[in-house]
Amino acid sequence: MPLLFAAMSVLRHPPFVAHTRPMHNFIALIFTLLMASVAQGQTEQSLPINKQRLIDQAQGWVSQQTAVAPEQIEIAAIDRRLLVPDCGGDFIFSFPYASSQQTIKVKCPDTGWQIFVGVSLHRSSKGFVFKQDMQVNQTVTAAEVTEKTFDRPVKGVVTSVEELNNQSLVRGVEAGDLVLKRYLADTVLVYQLKRDILQGEAIRSEDITKLSMSQPRTAVDQRFPMRLISQSVAAQDLWAGAIISRRDLSVKHMVMMAKTIVTRGQRLSPQNTELKAYYGKLPSDALLEAADLNQMEAIHTVRAGQLLRSSDVRLMSMVNKGDTVVLNVGSGLLNISTTMIALENGKLDQQISLLNPESNETVRAVVSGPGEARGL
Repeated sequence: MPLLFAAMSVLRHPPFVAHTRPMHNFIALIFTLLMASVAQGQTEQSLPINKQRLIDQAQGWVSQQTAVAPEQIEIAAIDRRLLVPDCGGDFIFSFPYASSQQTIKVKCPDTGWQIFVGVSLHRSSKGFVFKQDMQVNQTVTAAEVTEKTFDRPVKGVVTSVEELNNQSLVRGVEAGDLVLKRYLADTVLVYQLKRDILQGEAIRSEDITKLSMSQPRTAVDQRFPMRLISQSVAAQDLWAGAIISRRDLSVKHMVMMAKTIVTRGQRLSPQNTELKAYYGKLPSDALLEAADLNQMEAIHTVRAGQLLRSSDVRLMSMVNKGDTVVLNVGSGLLNISTTMIALENGKLDQQISLLNPESNETVRAVVSGPGEARGL
């Protein structure tokens, strides 16, 4: 300090001598450095011994309880108004609230002094950042990111390369940006046309380009397997560059169709029906195989080439009024067959009345096949 006062005295009363000017500049420099040292000493005062001891012990105890490094634990005890008395032994610590680790209770067992102190845990975490600028829809792999350790937990950050599986960007990013989950979405394939396609024309694999896009950037009807295209034709004229959607396709279905004109009441058979490809939206009651037409007749006239539906057909009568019907009663060796006359029309498994021409007796029976019935 004497040197400081001397320097100040010289600066107050500098002798105006030309050859002493370098010395004057040197003294001014010393004065500036001394003032800075005094200011720094005033701002970097150490904590009282008792308070520092409390903080050190608290950090060690919280570290044991939480597995967080002591240097990442902040004890809110540096306020000058907090006076920590001398404690002969170690302080005792506890978490006063079972559901929180943000407050600790500090107690000196020797004096009974105690206080509640706030705690901040700065847990480190690991995640990833992007190595380079990337555009929307680009696929993200381990090659485009690098692992980084953060001094605090980062909400929503990707923490393992497995989370990048089949992921692409929903927005553009720059090198150094965090790899956040909200930037990513599942990657889906869509199909873009290379050339114009006319309505009814088949779309070949060489007519399309497969594009990888993030799922939110696509429409629901643009997401479908490639085999759907191979089983379809264009439902309308399509232009080169368009992304194909389901509504652009007439999907092929194998259905039963009328091969010739079928009149009302005519029985459906392999002679007048066939299994054939049908393109377009399929009615829910379309008949898909020949077995669906077994013992069926047309309800109304069906034109050739028309798709057959359940609403076009009905079970045909196996017995008509006035037909001769064989009535079977019993089973096996005890089966008795009698010739009867049908008094009404009957379909398979339908009950009808039969007349015995010899005894003129009427009985009820169940139609079991063409011209046949079984007793009840």
